[in-house]
Amino acid sequence: MSERSDSPAGLRQPGSYLPELESLRGWAILLVVGFHYFGVLGLAGRPDNPAWVTLLGGGNTGVTLFFVLSGFLLARPFLQGLRNGQQVSIRRFYSARFFRIVPLYYAAVLLAWFMTQKVVALKALLFIPIGFQAFPFSVPWWSLCTEIQFYLLLPWVMWLVRFRAGRWLVGGALLAWAAAHVYLFHSPGWLSPTNPWENSLFGRAGAFLVGALCAGFSLSAGYAWLSRRSFVAFGLLTACLLGLVRLWLWFSLSGERNALQALPMYHNIESLLWGGVMLGLLALSWRIKAMLVNPLADHFGRISYSLYLIHVPVQFYCLYPLKATGLTLDANADVYLMRIALSLVLSWALAWLSYRLVEMPFLRLKSHLATYSGRAPWARRAADA
Repeated sequence: MSERSDSPAGLRQPGSYLPELESLRGWAILLVVGFHYFGVLGLAGRPDNPAWVTLLGGGNTGVTLFFVLSGFLLARPFLQGLRNGQQVSIRRFYSARFFRIVPLYYAAVLLAWFMTQKVVALKALLFIPIGFQAFPFSVPWWSLCTEIQFYLLLPWVMWLVRFRAGRWLVGGALLAWAAAHVYLFHSPGWLSPTNPWENSLFGRAGAFLVGALCAGFSLSAGYAWLSRRSFVAFGLLTACLLGLVRLWLWFSLSGERNALQALPMYHNIESLLWGGVMLGLLALSWRIKAMLVNPLADHFGRISYSLYLIHVPVQFYCLYPLKATGLTLDANADVYLMRIALSLVLSWALAWLSYRLVEMPFLRLKSHLATYSGRAPWARRAADA
């Protein structure tokens, strides 16, 4: 899951809410939910799937979008601070991340331990990936472990880039990561189940980096130029969306493992395309963008974290009994449609309750944490000179 662009109504920090990004988060969670229906219902490889169903097979791209959004939203205050001579408080950064992620995640882990009676679930309290060992609850937890790795690293990277030597060090580290990333992802057997780094920050850093680069661009003269040319922004948005659709179709038809084996840089490519979508949507001033940025998408964006943690268990417990009794999707389509509708409504209702009762109290605490702790030391020295 990604960092939210807002706090509860009336508690938003100035400049922190971007409706385009909240709506993108809503689309991201809908893609992930659709992808898990695609898997639970066993729709992969069916030749009679309509195109929209086939697209759901690439819906795990929503996780990549969450990572891109996190890179953008969390790097942007640091980059603004560098421009304005202000210093982001690392202590407050970590406190805000704690209030945003940990309470609801811990509640989900403890619920999984209670429901499955598997002690291994408690290992996830340390943000250690456990895969499917606490199924169905633990299915989405891996991405939160990756997010935490990004949270731990980002403030110190941004602290280093304030200094010339630090910029050289960060640049060298990025080059070393890129070389190792490309080499290892093109090595035989890189998709082995025992491979610990495919979905770690090492494997998924490209998405966070794209988000951070987009954040830097959004503060530049180039973005101001793009914002004055809606036709160019619309072209960027359209081209990137079409590229994503084409990519999802190929991914779904190929199957996840076959697709990643054939195109190891798949997640980096979709990250770049999502970055283009994000910038195009932010810069576009035409009303047509209401197709993507609207109150419904915004609503799902607000409850996306709760929905992300809740929807897989609900899908499983609603649909698996049908499969366990031998009812097939083809012969019992009406029964399955009713259960799908029930699981959707139940997932939404539980996510909304979780947002109101668990997330919002901690979001209120988070909103009191100011982003900046004052003028940075190097800025004060420059002002005194």
